[in-house]
Amino acid sequence: MSSAGPLKQMIRQFIDEIRSVSGVSECALVSTDGILVGKSFEDSLSAQSFGAMCATMIASSEAAASVVNIESPSWVVVKSPKKAIILVNAGERLLIAVIADEGANPEEICIRLQEIGARIGGAL
Repeated sequence: MSSAGPLKQMIRQFIDEIRSVSGVSECALVSTDGILVGKSFEDSLSAQSFGAMCATMIASSEAAASVVNIESPSWVVVKSPKKAIILVNAGERLLIAVIADEGANPEEICIRLQEIGARIGGAL
């Protein structure tokens, strides 16, 4: 018996929970190596590229913090006039990447994603 079924179901449940956070329009679970683990995006090619770029962004932010002797960031936010990309670690090997809607509060989203990320890190 394969564990792929229950694992896929658990990932889907986490994706659904992340997507239900107020202000989140799309989301992905990505390995720290940039491999897409789960997503809410329809376009899988764009989602794969998005996942790889998000892993690069969080790794770069951690490296930049290290260079100036500060702790690794709790989250990374890329803000544009109408949307934001928010990245939060989910354990040692995964990260949560979301697209936040215009008007959403990034800090509130980050706090909620950290709670979910802690559970993901413990489960996956």
